Amino acid sequence: MTEPRIIKPAIFIPNAVTTASMLFGFYSIQQSFEGNFIHATWALLIAAILDSLDGRIARLVKGTSEFGEQYDSLADLISFGIAPAILAVRFGMAGYFGDLGWAIGFVYLAAAAIRLARFNVLIGDEQSKSYFKGMPSPCAAGIPVVSAMVYTKYAGPGPLGNYYLALAYLIAVAIAGLLMISPIRFRTFKDIKFTKYGIRWPLFGFVIILACLFIRPQATLFGGLIAYLTWAFLEETLILRPKEKELRAKKREARHKRREARKARKREERDARMKVIPGERGKEEQKNG
Repeated sequence: MTEPRIIKPAIFIPNAVTTASMLFGFYSIQQSFEGNFIHATWALLIAAILDSLDGRIARLVKGTSEFGEQYDSLADLISFGIAPAILAVRFGMAGYFGDLGWAIGFVYLAAAAIRLARFNVLIGDEQSKSYFKGMPSPCAAGIPVVSAMVYTKYAGPGPLGNYYLALAYLIAVAIAGLLMISPIRFRTFKDIKFTKYGIRWPLFGFVIILACLFIRPQATLFGGLIAYLTWAFLEETLILRPKEKELRAKKREARHKRREARKARKREERDARMKVIPGERGKEEQKNG
């Protein structure tokens, strides 16, 4: 008779945070359908904050589990897949582009699902500790969400009121979907030790960011999103890909050297056999004579 599986109470804490994140995603969907885009965008921002905390809380209370990993991905699909897609469609894509707007919304949703599935497959991979392969879904959601935040702050609370802005928004949402399934690597910042040279400057930087968020939250979030995207593109183009190219060249050179070494050994063995055969023939002639 097998003993009943014991579930640690600590496992419920991070899963409760994940559930709260999913709740705000669901609330954002409701507000998007009602046309309240200010509440819809801020709800997704809160969902992103909670999503960034559930994993850390799980490790802190030693409540990590395979169930939690899968549950977090399903919650992310709602909060950073379905909710941003609905927001984007209702905010202007459907109003100006009709079925095309809905199609782009579905493309974004499908890309988010693929991105999350790939993340689950790569859990435990060594490189996944330093980089996300493809833009993480909460950050990708920031493209339609933060753009809507900026517009509702500086232009008005309603949906997009200009065709060209709606076109740019539609293109941005499509690009966000492509970035999630792209091979571009985005920093996780888990391997960066911000306190390597002391806590004073990191703390001062954190205070500056908080002050900017307090004064101009929409503009600060938009600037942070642009900075993260720029960092990823520059690092991928100028650092990571040249390193990989150099590493591939070294591997090709090593394989070439191994092939040459094998050919040299085979030639030596063949030459050695050729020397042995004439010697044996001379001995046989002497015996016959």
